[in-house]
Parts: sequence; C-alpha cells; structure tokens
Amino acid sequence: MSYSVFLSHASKDIKIAQWIVNCSRTIGVSVYLFERDPQLGDFVSDKVKKEIQKSNSMLVLLTKDSQSSAYVHQEIGFAEGVEKLVIPFVFPGFEHKNLAMLQGREYVLFDPNNSHVAMENLLEFLNNKKTSKENKDAILIALGGFLLVGLLVSE
Repeated sequence: MSYSVFLSHASKDIKIAQWIVNCSRTIGVSVYLFERDPQLGDFVSDKVKKEIQKSNSMLVLLTKDSQSSAYVHQEIGFAEGVEKLVIPFVFPGFEHKNLAMLQGREYVLFDPNNSHVAMENLLEFLNNKKTSKENKDAILIALGGFLLVGLLVSE
C-alpha cells in the first residue's frame, strides 16, 4: 500500500500539478489528478469526494489562480470535514488573507528562483509520511499474523 495524495489545484495550474506528480513518483508517492481520471457520466463532485476520502492527505496548490477557485475552496472544506491532513503549497501572488480555513497552518513556500528547495521540502515531508504509514501497515500485518497463529494454535 503506497501513500496517496489528492492534489487540489486550479485548472490553470495543471503544469505545476503535473510537475508535482512526476517528482512524487520518484519517492513512491501516488498523486491523484482529476484531469487524469476521466469517468464520463459520473458526477464530478462525487468523484472528487471519493478520491479525497481514499487519499492519505491533500496537497493544495495556493496560487493567484486557485485563490478564487470555488472547487479548490470546496475541496479543502471537504478534506477538513473528513479529517484529512491538508498541506498548503503557497506560490507568489497568492494573497494570505485567502487562506481561510488554512490560516495559521504551516505550509511549503514556493520560490520560483529556488524551485528545487520547495520541492525537496515537500518530497521529504511526503516521504516521511509514506514511511510512517508503511511502518504502521507492517505492524498491523504482523499483529494480524500473530492473532491468526494464536487462533490456529488454540484450536
């Protein structure tokens, strides 16, 4: 089981989103992009909610384009409602007054002159989350194995 992230972004930010997807693959983190998952005939809101619920966390690109996106704001609200970790990735031009529910939360600051620094910080954080999840999953599998052996031995 890998660590999965729902990527909330404005449609104008698709190139940045794809860059994040490609970089995240290098550490084994799967990133969900709405645009890469056509489900013709399905309601968009149902698809998005399902994918947010399936993910381990949400990464939200906060750019000058996303700050006015109703979808981005609603996705953040839904993720908060289902208690997903929301990771803000803040770009120049984003007005901090638009953080709304994310006010006071730590975030990754993107500097276009040092883009590698922001990406390294993000990837390190995601890799730590992935490793923690894998360790928890391994412990649960081991406990399940011990319980199964205990049941078989007691019969």
